[in-house]
Amino acid sequence: MKLVGIGDLFIPARYIEKGFAPLREKGHELYTLDWPLESFQALQAINLDIEQHGCEAVPAPECAFEACRDAEVIITQFCPVNSALIEACPGLRAVGVLRGGTENVNAEALKARGIELFNSPGRNAESVADFTVGMLICETRNIARGFLGLKTGKWIREYPNSGAIPDLCGHTLGLIGCGAIGQKVARKLSGFDMRVLGFDPYANAEACAAVGIEIVELETLLRQSDYVSVHARLTAENRGMLGKDEFAIMKDGAYLVNTSRAGLIDENALCEALASGKLAGAALDVFEHEPPAPDDPLLSLPNVTLTPHMAGGSNDAFFNTPRLLLGRMEGWFDAHT
Repeated sequence: MKLVGIGDLFIPARYIEKGFAPLREKGHELYTLDWPLESFQALQAINLDIEQHGCEAVPAPECAFEACRDAEVIITQFCPVNSALIEACPGLRAVGVLRGGTENVNAEALKARGIELFNSPGRNAESVADFTVGMLICETRNIARGFLGLKTGKWIREYPNSGAIPDLCGHTLGLIGCGAIGQKVARKLSGFDMRVLGFDPYANAEACAAVGIEIVELETLLRQSDYVSVHARLTAENRGMLGKDEFAIMKDGAYLVNTSRAGLIDENALCEALASGKLAGAALDVFEHEPPAPDDPLLSLPNVTLTPHMAGGSNDAFFNTPRLLLGRMEGWFDAHT
């Protein structure tokens, strides 16, 4: 069976080559190539376009058509596997995606032809969970603002939340999304003696209980949480799930962290809640427009910590993902050869 792996700037072809190398010992043909892109910014812009408008919004690169014509399996992270590429691959039997979501793949087109689709849930869960805890502490304790002050020659002792700077101990964390990442955040914060609430219609109640998450309705979570951290997958149903009404029922002085998807939050409503002091602060790694425009109101707010969509970007996460995906596909390969 011929497998074609399409690498990118985050997971290069050599990572796919190493992760799927055991297939060669079983007689499979493995060919990998890198998708030529100008920069990380260009790749992130493509990814955002696909996230917002679907996999058909971005054409597959010519190199993918050339490499995949006789492929039986395609492995990729961000490269669009849309209807045109699928139609160009008459022998295609499976597609494997090196990420938790499958936004860059036309799943309906695959289903229509009986082609299997695999993904890599939890592939960067440790990375995102670590980053989330860091963002939460950074925002509440003004770490980035203090650092920036010193770098610019200022010794800052007054911050937007001065007079109400919290500890984590004894407070309530609300997790919106209790899958692999949400559960790891709960486990990592267990040492901080926090109460943890969770909202997730698809939650595994037993797994959540094992890491100390109490599953509640969204309104209960928002009303009772001192810190709300977002880890849900973006769908048509939950886009903009946190807006003006939701911020209104949150605790005065609560904090919001989003290392998931920008589309889950109404950014205009969030800016209003931050500017009014309804929310004490927010830590955001994702934005509706990436990078944010110079006049984006988020950039002028004094009570935010902002990072350039980097929560899942640890080398360990990228290097180990092909091996993780192979583990999910091995049974299929054995059954179809």
